[in-house]
Amino acid sequence: MDTLTLQVMNTEFYISLSSNSNTRWKDHVTNWLQTIEKQWSRFDDNNELSKINKLRIGDTLTISEDLYDCLYKAHCYYRLTDGLFSPYLKKQIESHGYQKSFPFQKVDKTSEKFEKPLLNPIIFLPNKRILKITNEEIDLGGFAKGYIVEKVANWLKYNISQEFGIVDGGGDMKLWSNCEKEWIIGISDPFKEDEEITSIKIKNGAIATSNRVYRSWQMNGKQKHHLLNGQTGEIAISPIVQATVVTNSLSDAEVAVKLCFLQNNLEHQHWLEKHHILSARFIISENEQPVWITPRGKTYVH
Repeated sequence: MDTLTLQVMNTEFYISLSSNSNTRWKDHVTNWLQTIEKQWSRFDDNNELSKINKLRIGDTLTISEDLYDCLYKAHCYYRLTDGLFSPYLKKQIESHGYQKSFPFQKVDKTSEKFEKPLLNPIIFLPNKRILKITNEEIDLGGFAKGYIVEKVANWLKYNISQEFGIVDGGGDMKLWSNCEKEWIIGISDPFKEDEEITSIKIKNGAIATSNRVYRSWQMNGKQKHHLLNGQTGEIAISPIVQATVVTNSLSDAEVAVKLCFLQNNLEHQHWLEKHHILSARFIISENEQPVWITPRGKTYVH
């Protein structure tokens, strides 16, 4: 096994491939991840993402190919979900107190006022140019991490090791194998991160997990978390504590796992079927047994 572990984007990345004498891939992946960390963070006021957020209405900007591609994909999901999933909630998430990187537990902030998100803040033009048409600002959040994990995994699979490999970015994973290697992936208890509540066997696919416990905080006596309703900008209200989605595309999984907190089960299943996304979901809800939901039905975990 050939492995790499590094800390970027406030996340531990772990990569493991079938043994390979070519170790230069580690430098390539490390340099790319560190560049993305610097240029895509909403906490940096002087990077490529901040240049987009500082654009005035009517201004255009040419951006890098990777950021254009990631933002365009996020925008497509924004349209496919009627705005429930949104990459345009920087102002709203900051109004709720998420203004610095985790970990933190409490925010001293009195004002929670923000405007309801506006529709379609950006128009995508040819040659990697974008046109700003509203004052909404971008926070790519977990979608960017999933995009990055998948991009690294695809590059490694097709250029370094087709036999098998895994790229794990803080629990969001892309895995592949030649069908001989089978991965056993544990899913952590949201309240006891060092304990596994269930596991899944998988040869090829993608896994995304989100919960409202880890990135949560207190502000003005209220419990807040990082999952917002893209249509309203409000904190998502849901009995679900943690959700995991297993499917083929990590971008699909990143969006679907957030929709678990924003739609009821029937709405969510309809959305998945409408967009031909075959998936399995592991849901942990308050006062209920954890459950796997697949096209075949439900399986409760005791």
